[in-house]
Amino acid sequence: MYDSLFSERGLSLDRLRVLIEVHDAGSIANTAPGEAGKHSQYSRQLGELSAFFGCEVTHRLGKVLKLTPEGERLAELVRPFLRGLEDFHLACKNERTVFNIAAGDSLIQWLVIPRLGGLQKNLPDVSFNTASLRTNEIVKQIFDGRVDFGLIRKNAVVTGLRSVALGTLAYVAVVPTSLASRKPIPTFSQVFSKFPLAMQTTDGQFTKQLRKVCHSENALFQPGLSCESFPQTLAAVRSGRFAAIIPALAIQELPAGSVHKISGDPLRQLQRDIILAWNPRVTKVRPRAAKVVTELTSTLRFS
Repeated sequence: MYDSLFSERGLSLDRLRVLIEVHDAGSIANTAPGEAGKHSQYSRQLGELSAFFGCEVTHRLGKVLKLTPEGERLAELVRPFLRGLEDFHLACKNERTVFNIAAGDSLIQWLVIPRLGGLQKNLPDVSFNTASLRTNEIVKQIFDGRVDFGLIRKNAVVTGLRSVALGTLAYVAVVPTSLASRKPIPTFSQVFSKFPLAMQTTDGQFTKQLRKVCHSENALFQPGLSCESFPQTLAAVRSGRFAAIIPALAIQELPAGSVHKISGDPLRQLQRDIILAWNPRVTKVRPRAAKVVTELTSTLRFS
C-alpha cells in the first residue's frame, strides 16, 4: 500500500513543512527576508519535491519564486495531514490542541477574547490563537486550512463552508458628555450635523452604508477623523473630542455615564448578521473540532 510514495527518495515531513511555509508567506523570499542561505535551502527542498512528484511545485515570476497551481494544490492536501499529526502528537504528550480563530478587529476585541476564557472549563485540553483579518481573507484562510474557525458576515459565506448563526451585530451613535450637556440628549440628526465625527472608513461595505445614513439625515459625509478600525474610533470617543457610530458591543469599554447613546431607525441599515464558519474538513481530520464548534456556538452567541 502506498508503494509509489516510498519507492523513491525526496518526500519528507521537513520538505512538506517548507511547502506550507512558502504557501503562507506567498513566496520563498517572504519566508525569511534577507536570509539568502535559507532561501537557497528552501528552493533546493522544493526542487526535490518537484522531482519526487514529477511536476513543478514552484515557478519564477520575475525575481520571485512562488508556488505553481500544482504546488498550491499539494499544500492544500498536506496542511490537514500535518495538522492531524500535530494534534496526535500533542495528545500523546497530554498537551493542549491549538485552534485558530479569526474575525474582524472589533469582534476579536469585544466578543471573542472576552468570552474565550469561559471555555476553559469545558475545553481544558484546547487553546486558541486569534487573528484579526478582513472578511475575504478569513474565508480564504478557512478554505486553505490556516484558519479553523471564522466570524464573518452571513452574506459573505460561500459554498463549501459550514456555518451557524451567532446573532446580529448592531450599531449605536455615541456622543461624549464633554461635547454635549446631559440634557437635552442630542437627536440622531444632530450626531451628524453638530459634532465632529470619528468614523471607521476602511471597511468598504460599512462606509458605503454609513454614507447612505448620512444622506438620509441630510448631512454631509465629512468625518472629523477617519480611522482604520473601530477600536481606533472608540479611542477617539474616549478622548471626549469626537462622536461616532460604533458597534453596540463596544459600549462596555466606555466608562458609565461618559457618553450619550442614541439609536435611530437608519442605523438598522448597518446591522450585520454574524455567523461562525468553518471548513467541514476540519471536523473530519481534527477529533476535538466538533466539540469546539458546539462550545464556540454557545459561548459566542450575541446576548
